[in-house]
Amino acid sequence: MSRLFLLKTSVIAILLIILLSCPSFSAVKVGIDVLATQHPTLVKGKRLAVLTSKSALDGNLLHTVDRLSKAAEIKIIITGDHFFRETIPGSNGSGPFDALTNAKVVEILDPLKKPELKLFNNIDVIVIDFQDIGIRYYKYITLMAQVLDVAREVQLPVIILDRPNPIGGRLLSGPVLEVALRSRFGVYPIPLIYGMTIAELALYFNKVFGLGANLTVIGMEGYRRGMTYAATGLHWVPPSDFIPESTTPFYYAATGFIGEIGVFSTGVGTNRPFHYILAPWIDGEILAGKLEDYNLPGVRFISAQEKPYYGLYSGQDTKGIEIVITRPEIFDPFLTGTAILKTLYELYPDRIPLKNQAAAEAIDCLAGSAMVREMIVSNNPLMQIYSSTQQSLAGFMQKRKDFLIYPE
Repeated sequence: MSRLFLLKTSVIAILLIILLSCPSFSAVKVGIDVLATQHPTLVKGKRLAVLTSKSALDGNLLHTVDRLSKAAEIKIIITGDHFFRETIPGSNGSGPFDALTNAKVVEILDPLKKPELKLFNNIDVIVIDFQDIGIRYYKYITLMAQVLDVAREVQLPVIILDRPNPIGGRLLSGPVLEVALRSRFGVYPIPLIYGMTIAELALYFNKVFGLGANLTVIGMEGYRRGMTYAATGLHWVPPSDFIPESTTPFYYAATGFIGEIGVFSTGVGTNRPFHYILAPWIDGEILAGKLEDYNLPGVRFISAQEKPYYGLYSGQDTKGIEIVITRPEIFDPFLTGTAILKTLYELYPDRIPLKNQAAAEAIDCLAGSAMVREMIVSNNPLMQIYSSTQQSLAGFMQKRKDFLIYPE
């Protein structure tokens, strides 16, 4: 009997060790959960304006708006998309209002448009909670900065409820945005991939760029910089239809900025958006072979044929390549995207309109620098193009250190 008991005890102990060490059982608590359990007085009984998106769920899959409404009065919900659930009309055009909380819904589809100051009349606190994708041209980053700026003007405190960066907190990549290229794809000079959570980025914006909001950060528990999103154990809610999986941002970071020239598909309209480079005139075997010759870190390339069900080349069997990320921890999205664009331009110079003004502006704004495109046109070596961004990136890395709040 004692041997059986010891055997059972040993088995249970081994299972506990396995379960506790398995990434899928990591217990990361996002900011809304930490606020609710440890700092409820910050919002209890207050009138709130909330900047959020459909992806802001707590650990029990309840939306942040609904979690907050248990302790506070939600007066305004600001979102950067069309509102994500049912609304009801207001009288005399005063709506729409969220059907569950009766909060006024404000859609700001252009992130360069500041929320109107009068929205914040009779508001006590502004709360920000959305799932970032870790890329400068994601509009919620710019919208967050706009809200911080408004908060200073109306003298309201802001609470940031933090969430993981799905690309991770270690990876930095790409040009720091040039001031002349400010647009709805980014206003502040940060890299394409900045390796910070939204709370860390808000602290950076607030101090370095002088936004000066009265800012309180509610950080996560159990989160470490090197975690993949899957390792957090959190459920992924797509921030948009084009970002269906928590790994999609890695691909979007590599192909999103080059796809803006609009002559090849990046796979939007397939089951794997941003995983592909597709066009009827691409020879996938040749393109994949040339990219494989670069031996880029953490990524492979294979020929592919897909039929997008909407978007560019919709309904057509279209040839090209699939990008296969093999080691996300060493993958460099900017280096990969630049290699793809450079190789396409070498193979199909008449198809890739890098000298066309409209195409040039589109790619430059997302990349954050005109130099990348210009060096490709001038046939500079790939690593020379890559190195041209490193000085500004190093400067950002040095400043960034003071605003990191999570351990490795």
